[in-house]
Amino acid sequence: MVMNQTPTYRDGKIYIPVLGFTEGAGEALIDSLGGEGTGPVEVPLGARTAVVELFRFSETAEGADAVISKADAALLLIRFLDQVTMTRIKEVFHLAAAEAFLPKTVALFRNEKESEFKISCSYCGQKLWVRDRDAGRRGNCPQCRKTFFVPTQKSYVTSYLMLTEEVPVVTVNAGDASARNAIAALAERVVSMEEGSKSSTMRIELPPEETGS
Repeated sequence: MVMNQTPTYRDGKIYIPVLGFTEGAGEALIDSLGGEGTGPVEVPLGARTAVVELFRFSETAEGADAVISKADAALLLIRFLDQVTMTRIKEVFHLAAAEAFLPKTVALFRNEKESEFKISCSYCGQKLWVRDRDAGRRGNCPQCRKTFFVPTQKSYVTSYLMLTEEVPVVTVNAGDASARNAIAALAERVVSMEEGSKSSTMRIELPPEETGS
C-alpha cells in the first residue's frame, strides 16, 4: 500500500472517503450532506470543500487499501457491532491505521430517536440488542445464559479497535447536522496537519556527491 506522508489535498478540496459496513447507514449520511446514493458529494466548508464518497465493505475488506491510499482523511461509519461486522471493521481499520499521517474518525451511526445498538455475546456469539440506558448493568445472554456487563457503544468500539485519543469517536444521527459537523472537524484536522508541516523547519536534501572514476 502507498503510504501518505502528509495530506495531499489540492485546490482547497479535501477528499474524505466514508468507509461503511452496513447497508443504508452510509447512504443516509451522504443524504444528510446533500448528496445521493454513494456520492461523491461536495460539502462547502468556508474557503475549502470536503469531497465525501461512500465505500461499503459489506462482505470483504477487498479494495479498502486502494481507497485509503488516495484519501486526505477517512471516516469509519459503524452501525452494528456484532462479531462478524466488527471483524471486518477491524480489518479495514488496521489498513487505515497503517497510514500514520492520515486523520481518522470513527462515527457511530444512529437512526432518529434510536436508543439501542447491536453487539454479539462474547461467549457464544449470539447477536444481541443492547439499550443505551442499560450500560454498566449486568446482563445475561438469552442463548448461553452467561453474565456480562453491558457496555456503551463507544466503549465497546474503543476497546475492540484499541483506539487512542488520536482517533475520536463521535455519534452521527440521521437527519441532523452531526454528519456535517463530523466531516468539518475531520477536514480541520487535515488543514492543521498541513499547516503544521509547512511551519516546521527541515534540512534540505542534496544529491549524492559525485566521485571521479
